[in-house]
Amino acid sequence: MDREALERGLARRLLDHIEHRTTDMADEVLELSTDIYSAAHHDEEVRALFLDQPLVLGLSGALPGPGTFRTVDLLGTPVLLTRDDEGRVRAMVNACRHRGVRLVDGAGEALRFTCPFHAWSYNLGGTLLRCPTPEGFAGMRKQDKGLIQLEVAEGYGLIIGRLRPGEPIDIDEYLGPDLAGELALLDFADWEPHGEPHVHRVAANWKVTLDTFRENYHFDYLHKKTLSTYAYGGVLTFDAFGRHLRNASALKTIVELRDRPEAQWDDAAAHFSYQYALFPNTSLTFDARHIELWQILPVDAASSEVVHTVYLRPGLSDAERAKAVDMAPWICETVVDGEDFWVAGRTEPGMRTGMVETVLFGRNEPAPQHLHHGFTEVLEQFRARQAAR
Repeated sequence: MDREALERGLARRLLDHIEHRTTDMADEVLELSTDIYSAAHHDEEVRALFLDQPLVLGLSGALPGPGTFRTVDLLGTPVLLTRDDEGRVRAMVNACRHRGVRLVDGAGEALRFTCPFHAWSYNLGGTLLRCPTPEGFAGMRKQDKGLIQLEVAEGYGLIIGRLRPGEPIDIDEYLGPDLAGELALLDFADWEPHGEPHVHRVAANWKVTLDTFRENYHFDYLHKKTLSTYAYGGVLTFDAFGRHLRNASALKTIVELRDRPEAQWDDAAAHFSYQYALFPNTSLTFDARHIELWQILPVDAASSEVVHTVYLRPGLSDAERAKAVDMAPWICETVVDGEDFWVAGRTEPGMRTGMVETVLFGRNEPAPQHLHHGFTEVLEQFRARQAAR
């Protein structure tokens, strides 16, 4: 499928739902025990879903060329991403091998990284170049004291890595052929971050936070003065790609396509947004001007944090860029912080009483259902491996 066919197909499905007042549905209602939000469940989830699985560390544009770096902090793990002189992405623990001091912050260009404590220095690949007063470390194998390497892979605009040393990552296997092909069509590898990531602190379990991204059933109620003024609530396409998924939400302008022959739908994607969930914790929302990357992370059983980064499409006109730049903080602060994360925080007190025994996901909420089935499957596989040891 080419991009035009993909976008026209999604627009056609959304228009059909709007006309018939329908949406994509799951086969049945899903009811889950609120034990999934408990402290015991949380600890197991961190090990199984985050420390034992590949995660999205960022988009390719975060490292725009050779000799660039970016620091990423996920679940208490300081990660240093670099793009070496040959263009290869490397991932390392951002900690000096002498006394564990954090080497660097932020992002930029570099030839080497020098520890601020004792000036041990490393190249972009993590090789230890120099330690002052070498006679003080006689007998130490310098080649063994490079930065701790983490597995990482790049492709289709994504940087995928592990937070602990583990098996190599095959990005085609991680995505699956259909999703890999679709992301290749979207061609966003050179979209670069706008500003620094914003970390949201949310007073809710990470799955409660994540679920706010995965349905628009709530648009007409929670977002009645914001998103529902320009996007349809309760109208959503759902497509699974293994454990990942894609939703598409329609903007109110999509009705303009009704009176035009489909062959003239050159701008179909201007009337809806792509929303991907990359297992287990990443949300990617695309429009014509920018990408919103949301990395949802557990802190403890009752709180989470979300790392939010905006990437802009290259070659935007001044007017397009200004519109994207103005919209990003509105989405971030007014809609997501002020509404989605506000309501997520209002979930926790009820959950902690022990009297709310289950949560429900309706047939009209197929995306969160799909993710929760995936969480259960991975946890069961993790438990089986642990039991076999």
